[in-house]
Amino acid sequence: MTKSFDIHRIGGPEGLRALEAVARRAGDSALKHFQQGLVPEKKPDRSPVTIADREAEQIIRDHVLSAHPDAGFLGEETGTYGDRTGIRFIVDPIDGTRAFVRGWSTWSVLLGVEAEGVPVVGIAYMPAAGDFFVAVQGAGATHNGKPVRVSSVGPLADATVTHGGLQQFTMTGMGQALIRLADACDIARGCPDFDGYRQILLGRSDAMVDPGVQPYDVCAPAVLIREAGGKFTSLQGEDTIYGGGAIASNGVIHDELVEALSATPYK
Repeated sequence: MTKSFDIHRIGGPEGLRALEAVARRAGDSALKHFQQGLVPEKKPDRSPVTIADREAEQIIRDHVLSAHPDAGFLGEETGTYGDRTGIRFIVDPIDGTRAFVRGWSTWSVLLGVEAEGVPVVGIAYMPAAGDFFVAVQGAGATHNGKPVRVSSVGPLADATVTHGGLQQFTMTGMGQALIRLADACDIARGCPDFDGYRQILLGRSDAMVDPGVQPYDVCAPAVLIREAGGKFTSLQGEDTIYGGGAIASNGVIHDELVEALSATPYK
């Protein structure tokens, strides 16, 4: 049974509602820029960033530092504030900036909370798609206010698996693993960013393989997947969001996925 997080550590039900509201404000702020022809800048790692990313993160950061002055903060655009020994808020203001600038509706605002290094709250808002997900450790996960559960499909040979972009596999040396994944499941479909996790939460797919990710990409999804009855680990099967990659699944096929991805490469 999942250990329950004491939400009074973030202000109780009122504090959780405030986090949901600020995620909506950040997403609605970004939505004003959506499909407006923004030209992104390139960060040192070649990933894109726009004024919409920065504005959305600032909205969340201002709220967190005001309402939770003793907490830590990690944001994709503003970096780290405080430490991670207690409560820390982890934010990706626009997960899927490339999708955002090209007019795809699959981008999201991700707001996660960890306690002593364990993800305990996950909020994902997809303004252009009309989807809002919330989960608290021990309390289940919801989509637009209604409970969600992962599928029960298995084995892996019968499963639909979503995965991140091809470059995520090639740049992390996992090109052959993608081929093994395709051979092992019923069908593998490219579905990057939070959208891949959304498909699991909505029962449309049974797993997501996501190489080359940062904690702010997966903190919120980790809570959502686990609280919907699924499993979330690193690519090696460890219960962490700090492994540099992630596997999320309905739990039924998880061990098969870990084994398939770690098998001896083709020659």
